[in-house]
Order: sequence, then structure tokens, then C-alpha cells
Amino acid sequence: DPMSVNDYLHKNGFKSVWMIDPGVKVEKDYFVYESGSAGNHKVQNADRKEYNGKVWPGPCAFPDFTRPDTRSWWSRLYKDFMATGIDGVWNDMNEPSVFDGTGVSMPEDNWHRGGGDLQADVHLRYHNVSGMLMVKASREGILHVNPGKRPFILSRSGFLGSSRYAATWT
Repeated sequence: DPMSVNDYLHKNGFKSVWMIDPGVKVEKDYFVYESGSAGNHKVQNADRKEYNGKVWPGPCAFPDFTRPDTRSWWSRLYKDFMATGIDGVWNDMNEPSVFDGTGVSMPEDNWHRGGGDLQADVHLRYHNVSGMLMVKASREGILHVNPGKRPFILSRSGFLGSSRYAATWT
């Protein structure tokens, strides 16, 4: 019951920050995975199939934040998170980190499809940019739900311009 926990914390002078990773558990009937699949929002491997890598929940797919439609989809997910009364988010593991990947990341030849001002290209090009695009989408989602409140977002990864959207920890 996250709402009750957050209410309790607030009554006792605490703020709550949820950690949100980009790795989406590959699981049939998990609404985030299913909606990401339906919208074709996943990073692809070199063969242009959905890439899966191991993170905390096991096999995960990863949003392709280079796509404007994917950033919009991701930002809409924050409505339910914010409804529980959380005060901020910590976007972690958002290089993205992948436990079973070379260098603890996804393969450099994974494919990002781009869109808008971003061209399609391999993960090597977008490794650091991915974290910035994730926090940008997160910020937009939080502001949509709480337009009068300054969002608190902490990010593990970033790129030039990331500070417009989140603070970065190292």
C-alpha cells in the first residue's frame, strides 16, 4: 500500500523518492512491458529484434528514448507513480546498465531508431544520451501530473544539458 506508506512518512516529516530504472521486466501481462511492446518502444538488437538484458528483475527490455513517441509513453507512466504521494524520483541504472552486458551495458551495436532531431544509430552513439532523454521524459510526466510543483529528479546518468531536467549523482 504505497499511498499509506507515503502518508505515514509525510505525517512524520519525511519525503519519499522512488527509484525507477529503465529496465522493464519481460513478463506477459505486465502492463508496462505490454504497453511498451504495443507501442514499439523498445531498443532493438543488431538484428532489429527486441533487445533483452538482465537487470534486477531478471530479463528486461529497454525503452528507446531516442524516439519522441517513446518519451511520451514513458512520461504518461508517471501519473500512477505520482498518485501514490511520492515526492520525487531517482532514475537509476539509466546508461542503461545491464548486468550481463559487455562493460555492464547493452551491446554497442544495439539499435536506436531516433526521431525528431535524433537520427537512427547504434547504442555506442546514444549510451550517455539515453540517461538524459529518460530524465527529460520523467520530468515532463511529473510536471504534467503536478504542474504547480517543482519536480525532484535525481539521475545516475546524463549528458550535456541533463541539468535542465535532473540533478546527477556520481
